[in-house]
Amino acid sequence: MPDNEFPKLRNGLEALPVEHDGKKMFLLRDRIGYATDQLVFSPPVICLLSRMDGGASLRDLQAAFMQETGQMVYMEELQNLIQALDQHYFLDNSRFRNLAAREISGFLDNPVRKARHAGASYPDNPQELRELLGSFFLRENGGPGCPDSQAPKNGRVLGLVAPHIDLRAGGPCFAHAYKAAAEATYPDTWIVLGTGHDHLDNYFAITVKDFETPLGIIRCDQNICEELIRSTPFDIRASEYNHRVEHTIEFQAVFLSMVQPGAKIVPLLCSFGPEDWDSTRLAVDAFARTLSDIVFDKGRSVGIIASVDLAHVGPRYGDRPVARRGIVEEHLASDAALLSMLEDCRADDFMAAINRDGNSRKICGVAPLYTLARALDGMSRGTTLCHAHAPVDENGSFVTFASMAFFEREKSL
Repeated sequence: MPDNEFPKLRNGLEALPVEHDGKKMFLLRDRIGYATDQLVFSPPVICLLSRMDGGASLRDLQAAFMQETGQMVYMEELQNLIQALDQHYFLDNSRFRNLAAREISGFLDNPVRKARHAGASYPDNPQELRELLGSFFLRENGGPGCPDSQAPKNGRVLGLVAPHIDLRAGGPCFAHAYKAAAEATYPDTWIVLGTGHDHLDNYFAITVKDFETPLGIIRCDQNICEELIRSTPFDIRASEYNHRVEHTIEFQAVFLSMVQPGAKIVPLLCSFGPEDWDSTRLAVDAFARTLSDIVFDKGRSVGIIASVDLAHVGPRYGDRPVARRGIVEEHLASDAALLSMLEDCRADDFMAAINRDGNSRKICGVAPLYTLARALDGMSRGTTLCHAHAPVDENGSFVTFASMAFFEREKSL
């Protein structure tokens, strides 16, 4: 295997702690979706994988493993490991790059972004999906009540914040956002700022595709997409392939397909954070101003949806086991301070708070939230509709999330 003499794990992989046959193990999977299979490894093997950066030979890896663990890994075992990684397209080599080229070409050539998570994260049967989405609005399930089409309109809604956690975990919180929109004067087109969970070139990634849902197609506003592509000085299609498996826009399309089926969307992934903020800010702020110009253009009916979750806490996210009572309440309180800043569209204060501790609470919606607050600043006021959390494993790990609505400010006389 000459292509693997200096093995290198490719980008887009993640290792998650799991329990397998009563033992603590790690699940290695592909976030981006080139490979569908997963592999399970013991903790010592993860140490070995972490050294596969393309600079270490098999002999180097063998020696490093002995030094770190005191255990011998035989060359045949190491070669079998490399072969398994290669077979699953987990190595950055010519075999993977050929697959990636085929997959990217097939995705880019298709005018429709397929419903990737239907049948897994939510039902692919239309009737079952309608029933599930409808149940999220019921007050007895923590929902806001069903939208009242006869209710007086609550002003013009310019923005929403909705979760992107699994629908069954956060469905009622989604429903709070979409009820607020349904009972207001809502836009014809939503710029959906999805959290990009993998690296994006140039901070933003647009796709000019309709989104498939089990309830029908949500059309893409191609005119606005093309305008953004033309007016942005950097390439916002460079990471378009990331849309193929990313769920954060798909989940909003699913709710829109029931609540506002005639809506159009501008699908836009966002990814930036404290680690590169100094070099990123000018470009991000300029892009947010472009979005603001589009939203407040009197000839258009456009709003923004930020698809975000908040804190990620516990062993699943690399923290020590959660044993302290009251930790959920502490994180909800910390969230509330951020949400208060966002209600006033204080984008600078929000980002300063995130940067102070390097986003230690792992809020994965930083980029969409900042962009929304910057774009709507001075013209809208937000209100928090729902703020909750959901456990995600048996080890105390949890995620917090919220929904918000932003309404156009009344002009002073």
